[in-house]
Amino acid sequence: MASSEVDRLHSFHDQRVLTPFRGVRVSTPVHGVLDRFSRRPGSPRLRRFPPKTERAVFDAVFRSQEPERLVVLAHSHAGWSGLCYVMAGLLAYREHQHAQAAELLQRGLAGENEHAAAQFAADYLGAWSQWVELSEGVSVEVLFSEEAVCLALAHSLREIGHPADALGALAPLPPSLPTSLAAARLAEILGRPADVISWTEGLTNRDDLAAALLLLRARALRSLGRRADAQDAVREVTRRRRTSVLLRQAALTERALLLVGLGRRSPLRKMHGGGRLPDTKRTRDEEVRELWLRDFERLAGERPE
Repeated sequence: MASSEVDRLHSFHDQRVLTPFRGVRVSTPVHGVLDRFSRRPGSPRLRRFPPKTERAVFDAVFRSQEPERLVVLAHSHAGWSGLCYVMAGLLAYREHQHAQAAELLQRGLAGENEHAAAQFAADYLGAWSQWVELSEGVSVEVLFSEEAVCLALAHSLREIGHPADALGALAPLPPSLPTSLAAARLAEILGRPADVISWTEGLTNRDDLAAALLLLRARALRSLGRRADAQDAVREVTRRRRTSVLLRQAALTERALLLVGLGRRSPLRKMHGGGRLPDTKRTRDEEVRELWLRDFERLAGERPE
């Protein structure tokens, strides 16, 4: 893939008026585990006298919420296979079953959907939302859409050790901050800091997603030895007061790593021969002792040991 195409696909400039992204959550791993047991939103109302297949898919998605039931329906109803596999993959993703989710979502993207399946998605899945992890500790709520499927697939592939395939899963998506954050984290894993820097050029801290992306930019700049630019990125993270506390703490850690790398103490150490820095109180005591010795010499005519 050409670098210009990558820049276009993973730019953070989203020109859409309405996007499928809703809330942003920054949490610790412990909070992430607790989120698995949070209450699920209510299901929509099934219309009166639905066809048998529609009722079966509705029950599997909103009532039983078992991926296996949707897989069985995908086998028995070929025209619904795409939707059934996708929904099975999203349900598996909610339970952090990443290997299963990756396989099911890939099958769903390659499956077929007849008109009835597309109408089912339009009628019942408009309010379906999915929390998807973009980078460690940073998640975004996504309505049912191509973004929800591809971002969940990318995260699952990253979790099972396929970051290159995960980056490819993001290629069809339009530009957005969530897509850029997920892509930048994958590029960092793949050892491509130059891509992270080019994708985040000109970014400012307007929300927590941008702050997390700026942290990745700072790490990429530090890895290439561009410490002044890295400090600018860290400074931008801490500039906005409402930035998440966890992101601000990560920025302070990054700043400390930059200061250690800069070696600000080295000039002082050179002044003292590379030894231990003198203690301030000890230096004052030596000055007082030298003054006392001078007074003793003047009075007694000799210098004590």
